[in-house]
Amino acid sequence: MAHRPRPSRERALRQIERHAFEVGPTLPSRRLTPVEQLLDGTATVVTDIEPVTTALHQMAPAVGEYRLSTR
Repeated sequence: MAHRPRPSRERALRQIERHAFEVGPTLPSRRLTPVEQLLDGTATVVTDIEPVTTALHQMAPAVGEYRLSTR
């Protein structure tokens, strides 16, 4: 390999173009740490409960509003 005192921009771009479509080996999935599991579970709960909270907000009276029961 020849000595190149300075990096060549054109050489780097050609190298990127040459390897742009190569797909490397897939990495095996790693186990989540307990903190990551907690965060993942929390995010799942938040997305699952969002429709319920939206429905509750629609049924609940506005702040400062009093609704008299008609029963």
